[in-house]
Amino acid sequence: FSPNGDGINDEFVILGLEKYPENELYIYNRWGGLVFSAKPYENNWKGQSNNSTLTLVGNEVVDGTYFYILRLTPGEKGMNGYIELRRK
Repeated sequence: FSPNGDGINDEFVILGLEKYPENELYIYNRWGGLVFSAKPYENNWKGQSNNSTLTLVGNEVVDGTYFYILRLTPGEKGMNGYIELRRK
């Protein structure tokens, strides 16, 4: 996705997520550091960190590949995959 403010693919959207109101999303950088988490995730990640241990909250993360874990219901193992973030 490309959170560059042009109105196209500016947020990481997971289709059908509204069916799982107790979902959890965790996004990690390539070194395994948690950069973003949300319980529930509301399809609104624009490439900013909300983890104060890695960087200042609200700072944009750098372009690159990020890995995610999505749990649709609490306590489940969850799904995982990757996201390519490019602002240009």
